[in-house]
Amino acid sequence: MTTLQQQPSQNVFYSSSLCSHYLIHPHLSHKAEQFIFDVDFTLMSSFLYVFTVVTFPLELNPPRVVVRYGDSVSVNCSTSSTDHEGMGWEATFGGSGFDVNVVTWTVYNLTDWTIEPKCYITLIDGQQLSIVLPVILYKTPDRVSISVLSHSGPMVEGTQYQLQCDIQNIAPLQNLVVKWYKGNEPLDNVTYSSVSKRPEDVSATLMISPSRDDDGDQYRCRAELDLGPEGPQPHPTVTSEPLSITVHYAPKFLLGNDTVEVSAGSDVSLNCSAEGNPPPEMKWNYTAARNVKLSTEGRQRTVRITTATSTNAGIYICTATNIVGTATRTTTVTLKGGSSSIIYIIWVIVFVPLVIVLVVLIVFCMMKKRQGHYDFIPVNQPNNVPMMPMSTTGEGNHDPEGYPTKV
Repeated sequence: MTTLQQQPSQNVFYSSSLCSHYLIHPHLSHKAEQFIFDVDFTLMSSFLYVFTVVTFPLELNPPRVVVRYGDSVSVNCSTSSTDHEGMGWEATFGGSGFDVNVVTWTVYNLTDWTIEPKCYITLIDGQQLSIVLPVILYKTPDRVSISVLSHSGPMVEGTQYQLQCDIQNIAPLQNLVVKWYKGNEPLDNVTYSSVSKRPEDVSATLMISPSRDDDGDQYRCRAELDLGPEGPQPHPTVTSEPLSITVHYAPKFLLGNDTVEVSAGSDVSLNCSAEGNPPPEMKWNYTAARNVKLSTEGRQRTVRITTATSTNAGIYICTATNIVGTATRTTTVTLKGGSSSIIYIIWVIVFVPLVIVLVVLIVFCMMKKRQGHYDFIPVNQPNNVPMMPMSTTGEGNHDPEGYPTKV
């Protein structure tokens, strides 16, 4: 029982009659209810009047239908009225004749996109009332596909691309939700506000800017019809084939710049490897030496130094290059005790020649000393006089003729 209290703006004053009319608009939820009105009269006490309201006489079961294109449907229309002549259905398909209390609308192959079935009742006084059955006729798409707009081949890291999802022949458009996925990760949902009962082709787009971590990932789009609680559960869906993307990116070294300290006479290897797509070409730049060799193992380029010397000290530069870009990495090689070695080399270069010169002078003097020295006969001496060596033990030892004597 619903109680309605008359508002002051709706007061009615009477001079000689206690009769009044009050206009109400009953709702279907008020069916078979009684409305109680409190009527206040000037100079009179309050009176309680009870009115019986006749509600809308038709009821649909179910009140709303969702039907897949080409499927069957059946709805009952009934009445609780006893003062009517008959009732029936009006529809382009499945209309029924005149009956008394219950009529059924049935279609075995529903294909009319604009159908609006109407149940009507004719009252005894000739008045005809009717109610329209809401019908949602739906169709899943024939095909859902995904593509990259205005581009083919591998993508480049950091560049924007537009993916497009094409959905063919779907209805109704206002119930469509397009869902985007990367792998199993949801990315975006697209809905449509336009109302259309007939099947249409529609597209949805998604902007992406892939990184190197996205290389090999798969994108999908899904067309889903959300038809409300009366519709099928789970929602009808059609998903595209996955779109696998290849991402090209510039080389990047796994390690940063480095300094390597090596002992003189020992061996050392300098490794260089970088990640990139396509795989980068690796090159080393350094001062060539006989004890430095290059080798390649897979994507790693290695410099091998055997029996390191001071000539191997310096900066070694590794360069990685592909079609996207270039990266460089430097390795500084230092020799343990390198400053002492340099001093030693300088000492050898400067002082060894001096030592050699000194040794030569000493040898020369010793040889000269072994040979001794001679005095020559004056030119006025007789001919054929043999020369005799001078004494090596002292001076002034001569024979009577003035020749030096041998001791």
